[in-house]
Amino acid sequence: MAQQEQPATRRSILKRSGVALSVGTVGLAGCTGSNSGGGNDTTDGDSSGGNDDTQTDSGGSGGEEVTIDLATTQPPENIMVKAISEHFIDEIESKTDGRISVNLQAATLGGSEDNMSALESGTVDIVSESPPTMAQRFAPEYSFAGDPFVIANMDHYKAVQEEYLMPEDGLNGILMENGLRLGDSFRWGNRGFTSNFPVKTPEDVQDVKLRLPQFETWTSVWGEIGAQPTPVPFDELYSALQTGVADASEGPIAQFMSTSLYEVQSHFSVTNHLLGVNHFILNDDFYQGLSGEDQDLVMSTIEEATGNITQTIRDNEQELYDQARDEGATIIQRDEIDRQAFVDAGMPALEELSESKWAADINNVLDLA
Repeated sequence: MAQQEQPATRRSILKRSGVALSVGTVGLAGCTGSNSGGGNDTTDGDSSGGNDDTQTDSGGSGGEEVTIDLATTQPPENIMVKAISEHFIDEIESKTDGRISVNLQAATLGGSEDNMSALESGTVDIVSESPPTMAQRFAPEYSFAGDPFVIANMDHYKAVQEEYLMPEDGLNGILMENGLRLGDSFRWGNRGFTSNFPVKTPEDVQDVKLRLPQFETWTSVWGEIGAQPTPVPFDELYSALQTGVADASEGPIAQFMSTSLYEVQSHFSVTNHLLGVNHFILNDDFYQGLSGEDQDLVMSTIEEATGNITQTIRDNEQELYDQARDEGATIIQRDEIDRQAFVDAGMPALEELSESKWAADINNVLDLA
């Protein structure tokens, strides 16, 4: 999909013919009518972004009505979806007195690949997705942003985002070549280690059959550390742990609780080996079809929302740890775990990935922490 000027895109044809792009009964996605607001002007003429006067001028009936189709793989009851609804959808609708409305499609389109396909085609305008999803589909050389023991915390991720992901000669440039645009990110959760024994050092995972998603980079790092990566479909995870097909798994505390793994795994170790992050990703035809004021408003509202979404998820995470304890699980806290020892043990694999696959040197990435 072309980024800016392509008069006969699927989206523009559907718009001119009045065909709805969204799923269900909600009206046309994106900006309807003319682009008199200068939607194709990407200069810094309206750089104020979050300026209250700009938002007031573009709110209410002062501009074109816009319906945004926003998709996520998670269901409406998921804490991430609730946080997106509160901090992005409610905010942008409130700021514009409903002139901009959002049609939330939560777990209605399928998995991540389905959502990304819908975004590329223009069926939806914005999705919430992870670095591994983007890397796997468009740019495997940027997988380091979502690989084990690379990102230490959210401040570190933001520095990596600024240095490698947002620039047009980075991941964002590759997305733009595919008709997409990278927005800001929020913390979705840190992944931990589930087992029937405490995990504090690399010695604790030697020869342990560890169920992992089949990302080559993930299996390489954990294999280097000494675990035995074991392929198990996610829907068979509980039974695999119950029967001993796998000895351990990894994932966020939300997964540990939602799949009742506390029934078959006695320990959750807060290894924080992989920071779960999601970005808002925009269809660029949609973005370019907005007025300059609405472009600024959408992006500034996303930026404001990400910090609040992160905090909401953090607060919920603590409640989940408490619930896990109530169910009898033992939580091995972060300060009990020698995370640097895991980084050191996995370093040969990280360096090999850095040399052969990544668009960044692992040491340069670590130095941003």
